[in-house]
Amino acid sequence: MQKEILINVESQEKRVAAVEGGVLQEYYVERPSVTKLVGNIYKGVVKSVVSGIGAAFVDIGYSRDGFLYVSDIVSPAHDFDLLDDGGGGDTLSQRPRPKSSDINKLVQKGQEVLVQVVKDPIGNKGPRLTTHIGIPGRFFVFMPFDRHIGISKRVTDRVERERLRKILKKIAPPLKMGLIVRTAGVGKNERDFRREAKMLRSLWNRIQHNTDKIKPPSLVHEEYGLTFRILRDSFSEDINRILVDHRDEYKRLRNFANSIMPSMISKLMLYRERTHLFDSRGIEKEIEKLYMKKIGLKCGGYIFIEETEGLIAIDVNSGSFSRRNMEDTAFKVNSEASVEIARQIRLRDIGGIIVIDFIDMNLQSHKREIFNILLDSVKRDKAKIKILKMSEFGIVQMTRQRIRRGVRKVSYQNCPYCSGKGSVKSVTTMAIEILRVIKKEVEGARVKDIRTYVHPYVANYLLNEDRPSITKIESECKTKIVIIAEPEMHIERFRVEK
Repeated sequence: MQKEILINVESQEKRVAAVEGGVLQEYYVERPSVTKLVGNIYKGVVKSVVSGIGAAFVDIGYSRDGFLYVSDIVSPAHDFDLLDDGGGGDTLSQRPRPKSSDINKLVQKGQEVLVQVVKDPIGNKGPRLTTHIGIPGRFFVFMPFDRHIGISKRVTDRVERERLRKILKKIAPPLKMGLIVRTAGVGKNERDFRREAKMLRSLWNRIQHNTDKIKPPSLVHEEYGLTFRILRDSFSEDINRILVDHRDEYKRLRNFANSIMPSMISKLMLYRERTHLFDSRGIEKEIEKLYMKKIGLKCGGYIFIEETEGLIAIDVNSGSFSRRNMEDTAFKVNSEASVEIARQIRLRDIGGIIVIDFIDMNLQSHKREIFNILLDSVKRDKAKIKILKMSEFGIVQMTRQRIRRGVRKVSYQNCPYCSGKGSVKSVTTMAIEILRVIKKEVEGARVKDIRTYVHPYVANYLLNEDRPSITKIESECKTKIVIIAEPEMHIERFRVEK
């Protein structure tokens, strides 16, 4: 099955789509205007310690203090099988669960701490921090403050796990630091691991050097941007190719790939066609569906996704699909919905508590099969997921790890027309879409000028923030772009006239 990663680069936005067999499976958005924190390492100062919740609030130089739980100081959260603690001592599973009052024994107000962001700020909460620094490479995660060695739980082959364990036992002791093998390490030899260990050790030495020189609160090490992370974390052997539609970004990615995966650099290609990259694969419409609450199924049924402050509710409906037997109808729709729900959760990067209301079924065998389909469908998700058994009412409860702001949160803002009860696309999103449409209209056509009618907020953004982008299009296409503010126009509407 053809697997591609598509990278679209605009002046105000980078988008990455993973397509498998022509179907959109993963989607990510990153904008330079939005601060990225996850993975960054900071030298911070403890501002306060609250034993009641077992957390310290740390100033890292961000607008809101980060919070450091006692559990993120005592023992690292992990999604790996521990092979050895590296020091002959107790393993994580044998350690007593820390009490909230223990936070006072571990950190004090005014203390300088080296921390890493593990979760972006959400709502009124600041970023979540940990003192267990983890520097991800392509094949493993380098843990300078821990002595543990382990293998990702996603690596299930026993023979491969034993082979990897032997390699770790050889290379870990001289480093005197922890190593956790990632799924990309499967099949790699000892030379590959030693090469990466040397590179990550050198990076850690630079981080330590920077830490000693600066005063808190300060950024010590910044995590890679979206496109570099995709190459490091998702560019596996089964990917047929990666297409990039921006020449400068392509050159940067090629240099990066040459340093960490030279054998796969031939799969990284520059997209040169006139048709927009995402349009060429027919996924632009699929991306637009990610912002809708109602998602149709092939059988005629549909699922409805409602995001609230506390949880996400997903309802499955039969819609126009019907069979003579109601049990068969429910089973068919629920089967298709299970796969689509797992896909939508992954694409939208939905996190927190999720409640799924399936169509009622009477047969226990059908309930078990639907549950197993859902379990199997979420296996490809990289986020941590926990699912409870289906209840007698056909309800499935699950939690999904929330690390970054979801796609909807990035692209939409609270609606000014309904006092925050709903949402509309942000000014930045509209400006990007309008420039994309203008570019399509003028490319390959001899147009002296093109007039675009937009909402005043969008017009102001285009004429100021996006002026360089407009100038560039005018220069390349030899046309004049006129932006006209229409006070009565809805913020999500615009009109292009040639």
